[in-house]
Amino acid sequence: MAGIFIVTMNVAEAQVTQINSNKDLQVTFPLSSQKTIVVSGIDSTIWVTDGTLAGTVQISTSIKFEEAAGLFSGKLIFRGSTAALGAELYSTDGTTVGTVLIKDINSTPGIGSDPADFALMNGTVYFSAATLTQGRELWRTDGTGAGTTIVKDIAAGVESSNQADNYNIFSNGTYLLFAANTAAEGLELWKSDGTAAGTVLLKNINTGADSSSPKTFFGLNNIVLFIASDATHGEEIWKTDGTAAGTVLVKDINAGPASATSIEIVPGFSFPVTNGFHTFNNKAYFIANDGTSAGELWTTDGSLANTTLVKNIVQTGFSPALILITNAVDLPTKFMFAVSDGATSSSLWQSDGTPGGTTLFKSFSFANNDFPAIMYNYQYDVNTGTISTPLFQGNKFFFVASTDAEGRELWISDGTLANTKIVKDINPGAGNGALFTLGAFTATNLYFVANDGIKGNELWKTDGTTVGTTLEADINTGAGDSDPELTFFGVNSKILFSANNGDNPAGDLYVLGGTAAVTDPCPGGTIHITSSITGAAYQWQVNTGGGFSNITNNSTYANATTATLQISNAASSMYGYQYRCNVSGNFSTVTTLKFVNYWTGTANTLWNNAANWSCNVVPDANTDVVINTGTAVLNVNGSCRSLSVSTGAHFTANTGFTLQVAH
Repeated sequence: MAGIFIVTMNVAEAQVTQINSNKDLQVTFPLSSQKTIVVSGIDSTIWVTDGTLAGTVQISTSIKFEEAAGLFSGKLIFRGSTAALGAELYSTDGTTVGTVLIKDINSTPGIGSDPADFALMNGTVYFSAATLTQGRELWRTDGTGAGTTIVKDIAAGVESSNQADNYNIFSNGTYLLFAANTAAEGLELWKSDGTAAGTVLLKNINTGADSSSPKTFFGLNNIVLFIASDATHGEEIWKTDGTAAGTVLVKDINAGPASATSIEIVPGFSFPVTNGFHTFNNKAYFIANDGTSAGELWTTDGSLANTTLVKNIVQTGFSPALILITNAVDLPTKFMFAVSDGATSSSLWQSDGTPGGTTLFKSFSFANNDFPAIMYNYQYDVNTGTISTPLFQGNKFFFVASTDAEGRELWISDGTLANTKIVKDINPGAGNGALFTLGAFTATNLYFVANDGIKGNELWKTDGTTVGTTLEADINTGAGDSDPELTFFGVNSKILFSANNGDNPAGDLYVLGGTAAVTDPCPGGTIHITSSITGAAYQWQVNTGGGFSNITNNSTYANATTATLQISNAASSMYGYQYRCNVSGNFSTVTTLKFVNYWTGTANTLWNNAANWSCNVVPDANTDVVINTGTAVLNVNGSCRSLSVSTGAHFTANTGFTLQVAH
């Protein structure tokens, strides 16, 4: 399946199958929609699975998997180790013969180069590696031995320019930013275009040999935000446009040498206040300390004038508050995030980016010493390597929170108090039912781990309703815990997860089986389709019914000669349009547009109320309609392309009204 439509699994119910036993296989990285790499937690050996018992096989016994670098031309680049070579750079295509050493960078027997700090830019993997003659420096690879070379010996000779996992390499698609150390400048901000000549000190922020230690890089519009320190301003938020002149302090939030992004607990040891950024409406939001409180929400667009305090949410000076802004969930007009003072409070907050629109949404109990944990609908696109987090059924999100009466349970919300409710008191009474674990989403259900007080930690599913929240499988039968570990990686339309059926301390590998579905875009939305192949030249084509023809940029199409085509304000009449990309004379896989509108019933039961539909528009003759839950009542003459009503859901028409279904 090509394109970057978010792939979600439409899983056949109650179809849990064990495909490997007692090897403690952990889902690691997908090679494609048909093959996924799994690694044994017992001995780190490398396996591959297609989601079947016969197709789950070991592909290497000698190479021990350590860390994935990323997917490159259908192969997984990774750090692996052997007794003979130590830790070096490898690749695998999911076969034994295709699992190979890329290059023995440090040729000293038994001592590897220990590759780390991986980043991908323009079809090349960048990383740090260490040799006896050049120390640890910046390297690059195209997946071949000949194409694996040092970029630059920044700290000349045997000295290293940084330690492993401390380069903080960030790619904006055009250049790399990273932290590197020299004797003259200290640990400072460097930039690279992938060549030795283009790898330069961008700015010596903390002048002289003292270090600014740049970190937490975050792309915002056409700039990159990051955290750095100098003697005058302390540790603050900086920005860069890739030039020395454009690398400047955004604002000295905690005026003078004190820091806004961390608090010094004891001399020489600081605790971070700013752990990252969240983007909403083209602005970044973050937590900072202006010297009076470390529980403040700030915003910036990169300019001094528009870097402002939004709200002092938790009044705290010395001790940092727990404001999980980096885990916020976006709704159409606001974002929501968890807050706790770490002592007594646990709550969800909401913000539209203004002081007046930043308010307490709902309070919960701190009896379990926890705070609301939002369960993100992570969707991974294997073609682009990108992860997105769409709302469940187009307008809702799940979270785990505690109350005194029900304990820790699963909740659902559409951003209104009226529709923010506990899904089910799984462990009746004050017992804790829901666990803080990753969930796996389909178009209609969330699969998660819960404990009803009788059967232990097991696999559950929910469609967001009480009646639709049920135990999916009691894998470790009885009161024992199977402790499922769910991932957002699927294979051949199946959800992969590990669990333990109790017959051995080592875990097992399972699939929840079914057929793939596409979380289709909404009419009027913006769609991105990425070519399934790469090359030097790109030309997107469309087939509207009379054969494929080249696309030119206009009000509907953009980036027609790049790897990713953008379709703006996609009309429902484009249903069935086919897209492919001519890449240097080769054609990508064809992607076919489809529009699906899911019934949510958020407002009432009336068909013609746009608020009841996931796309926030009433379906038309070019839209597939899916009613998975609730009752939809046709109160006007209507139309749709197709109609699917799940068991337990209902569709009725008031007298005198007709629904025209084209297919």
